[in-house]
Amino acid sequence: MSGGGERNPGISICIITGRRLAQLDACLASLQRQVDPPSFELLVCSDGDEHVAATVHRRFPAARVCFVERALPGAGRNLLVVEARGDLLLFLDDDVTVDEDLLGRLDRLAATHPEAGVFGGPNDSALDSTRFQFVQGAVLASIVGSGPVRRRYGAHPARYADERFFVLCNLAVRREVMVPFSHELVCAEENALLGEMSRRGVKMFYDPSLVAYHERRPTLRGFAQQMHKYGFGRGQLGVREPATVRPSYLAPAALLAHVVTLPLAVLAVGPVAMVPLAAYGAAVVAAAARIALTLRRPFDAALAGLLVVVLHVAYGLGVIRGTVARRRPVEHPVVLRWHDDRGAEGVVTAASIDL
Repeated sequence: MSGGGERNPGISICIITGRRLAQLDACLASLQRQVDPPSFELLVCSDGDEHVAATVHRRFPAARVCFVERALPGAGRNLLVVEARGDLLLFLDDDVTVDEDLLGRLDRLAATHPEAGVFGGPNDSALDSTRFQFVQGAVLASIVGSGPVRRRYGAHPARYADERFFVLCNLAVRREVMVPFSHELVCAEENALLGEMSRRGVKMFYDPSLVAYHERRPTLRGFAQQMHKYGFGRGQLGVREPATVRPSYLAPAALLAHVVTLPLAVLAVGPVAMVPLAAYGAAVVAAAARIALTLRRPFDAALAGLLVVVLHVAYGLGVIRGTVARRRPVEHPVVLRWHDDRGAEGVVTAASIDL
């Protein structure tokens, strides 16, 4: 890992963390196990947890840690990008782990495809996942569950791609094409970023070998909250940038609207109004059966079906809420201090996130 006095590193790893020390430490341990990696640096943004610096520096003494207030995820990442020195910016979540050759693979892929500005791969379920988490991952990777963005959750052939293939827990961007993340979005900030890059003509390359292992939510409630957050961010983004909207992103919200208005529709046109809901039910049953077959666990079909429905309901509600939510001004984050490898702390009151 590069130190402050060495030449600029090839890769800057940028992680934001929110009081999940055990997951963060597992992520850092997987980075520490990299075999013959290219030169890299590590930058971490914390929401104020005083134990983060010790956790990070125990494994990477030369890392830089930023403590902030009032920072949504995009704003936190912008702060790291400003300080990063690498030619490639690798964004990881604090609850992912990676293979021991991820950095080497990324370095070789970037050299092989100099014309591409964005690189990424799937986020698979963590290898030590519970049964519930494995089924959850399979639902996210299914076409009925996630539609066109299912490619984010499972291996697909390497190819040039668009934002539907990439997820921010495992995303690399060349510094020369980087633009700021939105500091206003609760979620889906990578979709805004990649949409802007696409409009600028930046090529994006997906490779299944760039895999990250993502810890799925451990409970049904947590899964529903996560899907609602995804939908809320997508709704916010759709209002701000209508060009990013695709019909498939609105399908769960349309399904909810259909269910709510179904009694009136039946009164108006008769039982034929129930055909769309019946077709949806058949699709869920078929998807659940396929997931159970893929996992070789027949008894998981019921759980898979439940998770598909929860995904769609929570996401659809999130899209609706994000679409109608009042747009309020969001202050730029306040940087409390940076903590470096010498234990030095610099205190500031505000920071620019202009790139």
